Amino acid sequence: MVLSREKILDTAYEVLATYGLADLSMRRLAQELHVAPGALYYHVKNKQQLLILLADYILARAPKSMYEEAEPTVEAVRASMIRRGDTLFSLLYPIRECPEVVRLSLTLHPRELKPVVAMAHEFQSLGMGHAEALRRARLLTHTALSLVEEYQTLPLISPQEAVASGDVPLIENAFNRYRRDLQSAIDVMMVVQPPYVQES
Repeated sequence: MVLSREKILDTAYEVLATYGLADLSMRRLAQELHVAPGALYYHVKNKQQLLILLADYILARAPKSMYEEAEPTVEAVRASMIRRGDTLFSLLYPIRECPEVVRLSLTLHPRELKPVVAMAHEFQSLGMGHAEALRRARLLTHTALSLVEEYQTLPLISPQEAVASGDVPLIENAFNRYRRDLQSAIDVMMVVQPPYVQES
């Protein structure tokens, strides 16, 4: 087998989905790929870089429409951000700890994370300065990741809270609650930039 970065990331995603982040080590990857651990370092210099690349890999699974920019109106930008939030949920909710992987990349390289870049451009299209637009895009992404983690965890710590009335499936209930919460966060972020905010 010819080892490549793509093959490493495919396998890393499978390990994350099957065993969780705690088992996603360079040694475990080498075992899964049937290579010596040292062979991985020709393609990925360390675990931190692996997780950053894995975050990009996860987000690349989204449809291209996730990164299409909206028309520069409040209504269009709000609708675009809600759709982007919906897509993030569908990408991350099925696999625990996916949000944690994306959060690492967000923390280290917020200006390079595609959802942040797309939202920052949309905020700027409404007249916000670059720094404030980036700040709000980063905060909104953090909020979305935290909400996904919350609704992933809720069935484990409070099964009764996780179950909706009637026969609504668990994932549908989680999505509906996530969407309401994220819409509230988006509405707050859409408020016109206050005059006391200083660009930095």
